[in-house]
Amino acid sequence: MSLQREILRQAIDLVKHLDLKIDGECNLSPLQLRTLSYVKEFECVKPTDLAKEFNITPATVTAQIDKLVKKGWLKRDGCKDDRRVINISLTPKAKDELEPVIKKTVEKYDWIFEILTENEQKQLLNIFVKVHENAHDMKGVKNE
Repeated sequence: MSLQREILRQAIDLVKHLDLKIDGECNLSPLQLRTLSYVKEFECVKPTDLAKEFNITPATVTAQIDKLVKKGWLKRDGCKDDRRVINISLTPKAKDELEPVIKKTVEKYDWIFEILTENEQKQLLNIFVKVHENAHDMKGVKNE
């Protein structure tokens, strides 16, 4: 088996071990938690920012935002200077409850990191960042 095939097989097998729901109480998907974390980091974002960051369609972003607004995690605010622009920010609920959810999620996946040294964790992060950056560069490129 080629090295690339083995890496893909191992990655797919690892994903099977990751629970798709982050937290039973909050019922957040990985994309929803990542969206909330991104909005928290930048405080106020536009839907187009999210689409670019996550390499997803505007329709997918709208669906995620709709769900998170309905759950009380995000709010939409119009821009004073341009009515066409919608800003997305955290609700007071999200500001209070998001950090404990993130902490609980990290603890849930401690088993991934407990077998790795700090140096190995840094190497893994560097590899993920490199692959992620390449994925952004490949957006729109079709496989032949």
